[in-house]
Amino acid sequence: MNQSNHDQQPDPEIDWRIRLARSRAIAWLELCRPFTASWMLVSAALMTLTAAEGSLFWGLPFQYGTMVTAFAYAAGMIGNALDAQIDSRSHLMRPIPAGKIAPRTALIGAAIPIAIGSVFGFSTDWRVGVIGLAMLATAVLYSVAWRGSIFGFAAFALIGVLLPVGAIQTVDADFTSAHLLWVIPVGALTGAAAFMLYKLPDFELDDLDGARSVLHWLGIDTAISMSWAVLAAALALAAASINLSGGNLAWLLGPLLYFILAGLFCIWMLMRRVSDVRLLLQRLLIVPALPLLMICWLAAAAASA
Repeated sequence: MNQSNHDQQPDPEIDWRIRLARSRAIAWLELCRPFTASWMLVSAALMTLTAAEGSLFWGLPFQYGTMVTAFAYAAGMIGNALDAQIDSRSHLMRPIPAGKIAPRTALIGAAIPIAIGSVFGFSTDWRVGVIGLAMLATAVLYSVAWRGSIFGFAAFALIGVLLPVGAIQTVDADFTSAHLLWVIPVGALTGAAAFMLYKLPDFELDDLDGARSVLHWLGIDTAISMSWAVLAAALALAAASINLSGGNLAWLLGPLLYFILAGLFCIWMLMRRVSDVRLLLQRLLIVPALPLLMICWLAAAAASA
């Protein structure tokens, strides 16, 4: 009798937060890497605005930002699917290793954001659509061939160049050929700094996969400092390009001031004791400087057009 009553008792109710965390919707959202896509959305939209000096059809920043975000979602899905075997040894909580989504399903699902990104890109300008697909192909190439290589930063450097070039093409800005050439070193250095920050949380986990990115050559204690050094080089080149090719250097005062204040604070922390919390704080301080530099550089260069 007691056993029968015990069998008839209803299952305990699961907290709504646990149900939400276990839901497929959250798994798909995590698969798309929304934090990265959000940074790309804001950066792309603001680059479009500053490249046109604010004088453009209001929908263009939305169109370019939507294209970049859609392709970033697709890159997240494809990257997670291609990395499924590696992640099963080091990233067990991600949706695919956790068994919430199959790799094949993720690859098929990537067709939706690819279609959305293509529609917005090619409806803006066929060259913008090609640039968007080139960024997606670069992200896929990273997952296929460069994830565990010291040359992995090259993929991020290329995206760092393509992103502002796409903004310039979106607004059809009359940039001089000199400024367009300067996009290459400035964007590449900014993208390389982004790579260091992106890979920093995986530094120890990559050891399980046998991966050896540039961070392993630098060492965990100097990776943040080197990121600041690469960003400083990008800032110096940005200022030099505006000085040599024309433009409004005042736009670069914002990134310069941020770099000085945040850099001094990070130096003060490095003079104390290196800890995981301080490394995370420095990483969070550098992240806004990356899009800020490119956004302000585009505004400074557009002033000479």
